[in-house]
Amino acid sequence: MHESEVDTLFDATLQKLKKHWGYDQFRPGQDDAILSVLEGKETLVLFPTGGGKSLCYQVPALVLKGVTVVISPLVALMEDQVEQLHQRNVTATFINSNLKTGEIEQRLVNARNGMYKLLYCAPERLSTPLFQHEMDQLQISMIAVDEAHCISEWGHDFRPQYRLIREALEPIEDKVRWLALTATATPEVRDDILEVLRFKKPNIISKGFERPNLKWWVYSGSSRMKAIERMVTKYEGSGLVYAGTRKLCNELAVTIQLLTGKITAAYHAGLDGSRRSKVQEAWIKGGVPVVVATNAFGMGIDKSDCRYVIHHDPPGSLEAYYQEAGRAGRDGELSFPLLCYRPSDIQKLRTQIIQNYPTLEELYKIYSGVCDSLNLAIGSVMEQPQPIEIESVEKRTKLSKRLILGGIKVLDSLRVFDLITEYSNQVGVQFMIGVDSIRSLRQSSDYNEKKAVFIENLFRIFGPESMNELVYVSINHVVERTELTFNQVLTGLDVLLKEQILTYRLADGKPVIKLRDVRESKPTIDRKTVENFRNILLKKLDYMRGYSETGECRSRYLRIYFGEQNPAACGICDNCMKAKKKLVIPETSNLKKLKEILKSGEKNMDSLVSESGINGMALFKALSWMSREGMVSSKWTKNGEVFTLK
Repeated sequence: MHESEVDTLFDATLQKLKKHWGYDQFRPGQDDAILSVLEGKETLVLFPTGGGKSLCYQVPALVLKGVTVVISPLVALMEDQVEQLHQRNVTATFINSNLKTGEIEQRLVNARNGMYKLLYCAPERLSTPLFQHEMDQLQISMIAVDEAHCISEWGHDFRPQYRLIREALEPIEDKVRWLALTATATPEVRDDILEVLRFKKPNIISKGFERPNLKWWVYSGSSRMKAIERMVTKYEGSGLVYAGTRKLCNELAVTIQLLTGKITAAYHAGLDGSRRSKVQEAWIKGGVPVVVATNAFGMGIDKSDCRYVIHHDPPGSLEAYYQEAGRAGRDGELSFPLLCYRPSDIQKLRTQIIQNYPTLEELYKIYSGVCDSLNLAIGSVMEQPQPIEIESVEKRTKLSKRLILGGIKVLDSLRVFDLITEYSNQVGVQFMIGVDSIRSLRQSSDYNEKKAVFIENLFRIFGPESMNELVYVSINHVVERTELTFNQVLTGLDVLLKEQILTYRLADGKPVIKLRDVRESKPTIDRKTVENFRNILLKKLDYMRGYSETGECRSRYLRIYFGEQNPAACGICDNCMKAKKKLVIPETSNLKKLKEILKSGEKNMDSLVSESGINGMALFKALSWMSREGMVSSKWTKNGEVFTLK
């Protein structure tokens, strides 16, 4: 494309930005990313959380011919983004596992006819026969791989299907523009993304990982509740509190409201979909200032004035922490990520990883237990994905539910299973016809007694509210009340959906899998690979502990972890504030020792301790002083933090 054409298109993106988003200019970095895309370069965007990654594909999608396909990992994330685009009068849609085949077909036909500028889908969709058939006719202009860290085994949200994106799109890979985006890429993850997506001459655009308006803070005292109460009471506006379990979310929500008087709500997967949507909407609009949530809350949520994010428990990785804590202060105002930490928290997480991560022998058991529960004989092929009865697998394997679920995810990562989607222990129903129409079914000329009874039973179960919105009820309750089997209920709902009598949705429950190859007595799995997955999780946990316990600048620790070279201290985190209060010049003899030792090359902390004989605190003071004075630089390697004389 000629330079003049690119300039014309870029001018058009500015017009679209003003028309649909109300901004006159792009943020620094966004303009570079968009120009790179318009020039047809394979582009990797590394922006911090809240850095405006979405606009890097949403705006150019409006000026490029055809449709932009956005690959996204979560149903809720793509639905939220499509809803936000609709509010800005941008044509967009999504296809995912919650939609029936007929609806997916219709949306793809609409996309083929130019009705959408953006089409969101999960990576699993790309390899389906339906998408493969439509791919050439869709006039795809760009592939935007959102949350691209999911590609990497080193990423905190590894999704094996992300590694198959380029393979699935091979027929059109040279005809489209490629863009990958993430907020949490370490150097290993970045390299993995580029390799798996086969970017030959990548244009990497990074704004760095500094969030200068965030005051990173760790509380390691004995009373977490007092620390949380102080934070919630002190700062006006909205905030998030992350907790590790559903039960703790419920308890903290009640306690925080009692202690602070601020309206507080819990959010987790144990609540029905309608309740979760109401809590999320109320928080965004300011009606509920405090939400206590599991990590299920927040993906794709854009609330610029969130003043604080508190972690009651540390997450398992710095990627997860940075992403969740980074939801504070997106408006650029001073905001407060607070991590409550005790060493026992990390030990507990370590124990959970070791105990809940299956050994090779346990993976064999889980594989056999799942296949047996599905009545798959050795040598047979699984034609269709099926939900797994976890209780049945528990009885066959004598393993815990948590270990089985973890094992299914590992077998998915190892490409033994395809983990398709999540089945539901709840079903939401909304009627598309009125009460009078339901009552008149018995007088209809094509009266079917079984169908009429089923519809009437559903109406009794879900109640009058289901005329206006999706009402969620336990599917086991529906099975009991209708005296039908699980599959009969789903079949009946499908029939009524096709006849436009009602719409329904399943969410949160049984894993649905498909065996990739024929059933074997034992799957072909490499022990070293299995152990490597677990070791990656343990390594990430070590960095989480390092952040929690470091005496150095916390912002600097995070930025080095994500690959920045020798970033400056932030000056406002808890450690920087302590250092300012206790600025003491270390002993001259210690400075001379360290300078002599570092003349021979870079050294890690263990080497400095053994060679200098300086005790821990004195060494920390000397290195901190030398760093501030520009005498030494440091970086993180596989051997920990290493220091070099400048």
